[in-house]
Amino acid sequence: MPSSARIIAFKSLLQWEKTRRDPHSIIADFINDKLKPEDASFTRELFFGVIKFKRKLDYYAKAYFPSQSLKIELRLIIRLGLYQLIQTRNIPDYAVVSEAVELTREFCSIKDGGFINAVLRNYIRNPQKIRLPDKKSAPIRFLGINYSYPDWLVRRYVNRLGFDETEKILRFGNAPPDTCFFVNEYIATQQDIENRLNDLNIRYRKKELFEGYYNCYDPHQLLRSEIFLNGNIVIGDPAQRLAPALLAVPTGETVLDIFSSPGGKTAALANAVGRRGSVIATDISLERLRVLICNIKRWHLDNIYVFCSDGLRFASGKKFKYILADVPCSGTGVLRRNPDLRWNLKKEDIKRLADTQKRLIRAVADKLERKGRLVYSTCSFEPEENREVVIDFLKQNKNFCLGDFKGYDEFRTEKGIYETVPHRHSCDGVFVAVIEKV
Repeated sequence: MPSSARIIAFKSLLQWEKTRRDPHSIIADFINDKLKPEDASFTRELFFGVIKFKRKLDYYAKAYFPSQSLKIELRLIIRLGLYQLIQTRNIPDYAVVSEAVELTREFCSIKDGGFINAVLRNYIRNPQKIRLPDKKSAPIRFLGINYSYPDWLVRRYVNRLGFDETEKILRFGNAPPDTCFFVNEYIATQQDIENRLNDLNIRYRKKELFEGYYNCYDPHQLLRSEIFLNGNIVIGDPAQRLAPALLAVPTGETVLDIFSSPGGKTAALANAVGRRGSVIATDISLERLRVLICNIKRWHLDNIYVFCSDGLRFASGKKFKYILADVPCSGTGVLRRNPDLRWNLKKEDIKRLADTQKRLIRAVADKLERKGRLVYSTCSFEPEENREVVIDFLKQNKNFCLGDFKGYDEFRTEKGIYETVPHRHSCDGVFVAVIEKV
């Protein structure tokens, strides 16, 4: 009988291939509290890893089984086996093959089990049969196959940044994301949370560059602890703190937060304005709003008011002094957290999203008071969605300018514009522009 982790990973991958639903939702449906933490962790690693590396895994498999006419169940089992042999450590080869054969017999047939055994053992005996494209004559295909990304995205980065920098970006995008958090100071203090983490033997350390953020080394214990369940902490990448921090909204003020869900930035704003202030949080998706409201309740943040609306039509008659617009984007700054994104995103999506962002920034800016501050942010690594959107807006609206802000100098690229680079700053990639109305 194959291990429960491999069975769940296989079933989850099969559902993803058939439905292309959000992988995080799929794996959440399969993993429950009955699964041991170490098995849950291994299941997630297999599931997300196979999705990320599917191009590389299929390329390797082709060397040992050239035919493309293979039913999806067998292709997934080959991917699972090769992923463990290539990308993981401390799993003996014989265990990988044995589990793959058992998985095949369980979900396919005994005959198919012999086929899977042959493919994986051929790789183990003769790994040198793999010939990657030449790094010098075919750099795009080399990077695309070796790190498992689509060629169009690799080409964009090589043309803009060169081979070496692109390789660093792609490598970091395949790394498992850290579990980070900040303390919800609306109901707790940092010292209290540190004491409770120490009592629970949950390992952590403070993040450099990002004041107030912690990196947790025991995420499964943390997510099952009362510290998390009672809303004392907010899970999220430290880069998400940049936009709320640069908005610099004082205690007691009201701030408009456009496209709020899942709520990490909203929680940071709620902490900043305190009990005498308020956050007007909006999102157009009812599903995303349900997630936001659930998080707000767990965090006990009673100074957040939620509305279902987009950035084009909300509160057309009202002006705000502080606005955060974390707009929909390609998400190329968070590829490591979204393993399917590299396969779902298309080249033409970049321009389409940039056109939408230009409309959104104009609509949102119309809601800003004179001498007010607007923070425009994305989790994209693409210039068309970032600086080009902001510069285009400023050229057409002379009563707006980039604001000057003291602090976070390590992320400043020019006055009023800040960017995190994932492999340099060990965080997600975000872009933030501080815009003021004169």
